[in-house]
Amino acid sequence: MKSFFLIGLIVLLKTADAQQKVNESVHLTDHKLLMNSVWETFDMLMYKVTTEKGEKVYTPHFPPKLAAMNGKTVSLEGYAIAMKSGFRHNRFLLSVLPIDQCMFCGQDGIPSMVEVTLSEGKKIRTTGKPIAVKGKTVLNGKDKTRVEIWIDAATFIAN
Repeated sequence: MKSFFLIGLIVLLKTADAQQKVNESVHLTDHKLLMNSVWETFDMLMYKVTTEKGEKVYTPHFPPKLAAMNGKTVSLEGYAIAMKSGFRHNRFLLSVLPIDQCMFCGQDGIPSMVEVTLSEGKKIRTTGKPIAVKGKTVLNGKDKTRVEIWIDAATFIAN
């Protein structure tokens, strides 16, 4: 009797494991990670940690390969994420994952995001679909009201 129970338990666990793998593969196709060499370079962003008046201060540090991107025109695909409420946006975040994906889940920490400002006051409506933009990279080490990497004067390009 114990052996039948043990065999049944093993079969049940194997079936559950197989179903979990199927569910994970469906999940991964729903949330396509849009990494490329530009995103990988942006992901090199680091922080110098200092203490001022008893508080930790995080200052962006741009390693040489990332620093060389400053002022360069890049093409980048990602998911637009609104920074303010409203339907249409001239300035938004671009992420390798959609907003539906928990930004703190998975491995290796928070995925890369950049701030995008569209050229000529153009605006977009954010959706769950990926977009592609082209613009000038700006590395921000001082303005604490904005993110560390911007794509400025951006235009849309075909995916």
